Amino acid sequence: PLEERIRELNWQLDSAEQATEQANVDKRLAQRELEIAKGDARANKEKLALAYDALREARTKLDERLQERLSQLSEAQDGGEKLEISQYGGIVLKGEVFFRPGRHELTSAGQKALQPLVSKLQEEQYASYEIEVAGHSDSDPIRRTKSRYRDNWDLAAMRANSVRRYLIEKGIENERLFTSSWGFLHPIEAGNKSRNRRVEIMLRKKTEAMPASAKKADSK
Repeated sequence: PLEERIRELNWQLDSAEQATEQANVDKRLAQRELEIAKGDARANKEKLALAYDALREARTKLDERLQERLSQLSEAQDGGEKLEISQYGGIVLKGEVFFRPGRHELTSAGQKALQPLVSKLQEEQYASYEIEVAGHSDSDPIRRTKSRYRDNWDLAAMRANSVRRYLIEKGIENERLFTSSWGFLHPIEAGNKSRNRRVEIMLRKKTEAMPASAKKADSK
C-alpha cells in the first residue's frame, strides 16, 4: 500500500508538472501572438498613415487644379468681366443680374452673361467634371410671392433649376448636372442681402461623392 501510495503521488506530481509546463507554453504562445498582433497593428497604422498622406496630397493637387479651372471659367465673360468665386468654391451668378426680384426665371441679360461660361464648360478639359448648380437666398421670408414659392429654399431651388435647364438647352449633358438649395444658410457677406441672393456653379470630379443636400436633376 505504501509503494502504491508513492506511485500515486509521483503520478500526481508528474501531472502537475506537465500541466504547469503546458500552461507556461500556452502563456509564451499567447505572448508571442500578442507581440505579432501589436507588430501587425503598428505596421497597419503606418500603412494607413502613408495612404492617408498620399490621399491628402492627391486631394490638395486636385483642389489646386479645380481652383485653376474655376479661375479660368470666372474670366470667360465678354469684355473681360471677371465673375466672383465664393468661399464655398463656386462661381457666383448675382441675383440682380440673372433674376428679377422674387422670380426664378432667368433674365435675358442673365442668359447672355451665361453663354461664355457655357462655351467654356463644353471644352474637353472640363468633360471629366460634374456641375453642381446651387441656389442661395437671403434671410427675408417670402411674402409677396408666397403663392408661387413656399419659402426661400423653394425659390433658391427653382432658380438653380432654371440655370440647369438653360445649361442643358445650350448643350451641357444632363448627366453632368445636379442642383442643390441652401436657402439662407451659406451667406457670402453677412448683412448684404443682395450679394447673398445668388446661384453658384461648382465643379466636382465625377469620382467625388455628391453632397447629401444635392438633388439629382430630372430630365424634364
